Amino acid sequence: MYKYQDEKRQHLHTLDGKPLYGTSSVADVLAKPLTWWASGLAVKIFGCPDPKVLTKIKNKLASEKEKEGFASSANVMLQKIKLMGIEEYMKLIDSAYRNHQTTLSDKADEGTELHAECERFIKDEIAGEKRLAEAYHPRILPLIEWSRKYVKKHLWSEINCYSRIMWTGGISDWGVELHSCELGGLQIEEGTIAVVDFKSSKEAYLSQFWQGCGYAIQIEENGGYTANGEKVFAFEEGKKVGAIIIIPFGMENPYPQVFTEVGDGKQAFKCELFLHKRLPKN
Repeated sequence: MYKYQDEKRQHLHTLDGKPLYGTSSVADVLAKPLTWWASGLAVKIFGCPDPKVLTKIKNKLASEKEKEGFASSANVMLQKIKLMGIEEYMKLIDSAYRNHQTTLSDKADEGTELHAECERFIKDEIAGEKRLAEAYHPRILPLIEWSRKYVKKHLWSEINCYSRIMWTGGISDWGVELHSCELGGLQIEEGTIAVVDFKSSKEAYLSQFWQGCGYAIQIEENGGYTANGEKVFAFEEGKKVGAIIIIPFGMENPYPQVFTEVGDGKQAFKCELFLHKRLPKN
C-alpha cells in the first residue's frame, strides 16, 4: 500500500509502511549547478557583487567598469571586516554559510505560488472550465498559450507515483498527450505522451530531465495515486512516455524545453539511484 506523508513537510513516500527513496532527492545526487550557485551566494556576503565577474577578472575578460565595480564593493566590505570583533565576524561567516538556504526559502515561496497556479490552470482544463488567460498569474501565460496550442489531452495533474522495483516514490506535476509539433528543434509525433515538470531554475538541466524519466518509470510501472494511495491513473496497454518536458520559470521568458532520449534517461536515473544509495548517511 502506497502512502505519502507531508504533515511536517517531511515529503515522505512510503510503501507497505516503509520509506521510499524520493525521486527529487535521487536526482540531486548530480547537483553541480546548484553547488556553484550556492558558492556564489556565499561570496556575495564578503563583497563579491557578481561571482561571474570574478571569473571574468581571473580570465582577463572583464571590462574596466566591471573591475572597478568589483574592487569598490570588495573594498567596502574589507573595511567593515577590519572593524569587526571576532563575534561579529563569526556571525558574518555564518550568514555566508546560510545565504543559499535563505535565498532558497524565498524562492520556494515564490515557486510554490507559481506551482499552485499551474496546478489550478491544469485542473480547470481537465474539468473543461476554459478560463481567459488573464484569470491566472501572468508568469504562467507562456504555459497556457503552449498548452492550448499543443496539448491534445491532459492525462494527470499532481499525481503520486512509486516503483517497488527501484523502491522510489515521487510526485509528477503534469502528464500530457501532445499534438504533432516541433519543440526545441525536435519533431514530436502525434500522440506522444510527455511527463512535464515545473522548475524555478533559469534553465533546464540534464539531471532535471533524468528526474522526469524517474517519474516515467514509476508511472509506467504502477500508475498514479493520491497521497492516500487511491489509484487515479493507469496507462493504456502498450503506452509509454516518449518525452520529458521541463518548464523553467526562472527564465525571463519561460518556454517548454524537451528531452526525447527517454530510454537513456531512465538508465541515467537508475545510475543516480545507485549513487544516492551509497551517499554517507547524516
